[in-house]
Amino acid sequence: MYYKNYFVTLFVLFHIAVFELIYAQEYIFVGDPAIVIEEGTYKQNFNTGMYFYHKHQWTLAIEFFARCSELTRKRVKHHSPLTWSYIYAGEYSQAIRSLSNLKNRKEKQLIRLVLKEATSRGMKNKLSKNVIDRIVVDKRDIIKRTRANLITISKHEIIDYGP
Repeated sequence: MYYKNYFVTLFVLFHIAVFELIYAQEYIFVGDPAIVIEEGTYKQNFNTGMYFYHKHQWTLAIEFFARCSELTRKRVKHHSPLTWSYIYAGEYSQAIRSLSNLKNRKEKQLIRLVLKEATSRGMKNKLSKNVIDRIVVDKRDIIKRTRANLITISKHEIIDYGP
């Protein structure tokens, strides 16, 4: 009886010790956004933009990412969240314009498909984040299936393919 209580106590303490140490990343913003946007560096503007992006405040995120574009020409890290902020804010024409700045071909293809779906529903209709996220999942699935189908088709077209 004593051993069972001891085992339960150790089990509970082990889980508390292990699971209390694991937590998700949380963005914390300390300061005045107006000062950052006026006098801040690229990194400060990018981090502040990411804070507002993760807090789903798309218009503020767009301001900070646009400021990043003004501050540098070399770095392209901010273009992806800027484009997604435009999409989530419902500014599809701006998202189409910023699409050319993306360097990742796969992400560019995904955003093109999402924008095509969103604009086919009407440019003036702003879609909610949940609807856009569902569209993103559907389009990723389509891209994945297309790649798998291309691989199988190419195997059938190769003469004397092994297996």
